[in-house]
Amino acid sequence: MNLAKKINLKDDEKIVSILRPYTLTYAWKYFFGLAFLLVFSFFMFRLFFYGWWGDIVYGIGMFVGFYLILQALIINRANILVVSNARVVDIHRVGWFDEIISSAGYTEIKDVAVRKKGIMQSLFNYGGLAIQTKAQNFILEVLGIHNPTHIQGLILDLSQQYKQDIKVANSQAIYNNFIKILPNLPDGDLQRVQKLIAEQLGPDLGSTDSR
Repeated sequence: MNLAKKINLKDDEKIVSILRPYTLTYAWKYFFGLAFLLVFSFFMFRLFFYGWWGDIVYGIGMFVGFYLILQALIINRANILVVSNARVVDIHRVGWFDEIISSAGYTEIKDVAVRKKGIMQSLFNYGGLAIQTKAQNFILEVLGIHNPTHIQGLILDLSQQYKQDIKVANSQAIYNNFIKILPNLPDGDLQRVQKLIAEQLGPDLGSTDSR
């Protein structure tokens, strides 16, 4: 399925970054998968010598090898963190037919934390990312992200920019509505508006009027 349809991407929403688990987080599956295939291929003829039960052992070994490799290729690579200009979406595939999609809008995000555990994560610069929201302390957690500190900064910057854009949009909407109703205001309200504007502008308004 198309990623935009899967996360229900809105018309004014743009994807900024797409992140997948770091290769080292699932490389062991490739290693053990290939090890199973090589070992059971090496002993293939000896296993066939023992008849039907040797065939079963060979089949199980080859199945496990292919399963580990396919799981790393399909399931692990299907885990995606999508960062857009409006929200963060976590697509987590639990099993072959089990997928969880969670999202958090920038107005809902309370905190973004990074955790690197162990020598491997510190050495190769990968770790977990936990996004805490304001509602019911919901935490969106993503593991095995490369350079999580950079992603943390990206999400915080986008969150701040999104909130500023909302403030500007709200201010513009208020201004537009005020301009529309201004001609219909009675004289008393217009005088109060003029007084408030004069208070905000200070002496600049007086100097302008005197000219």
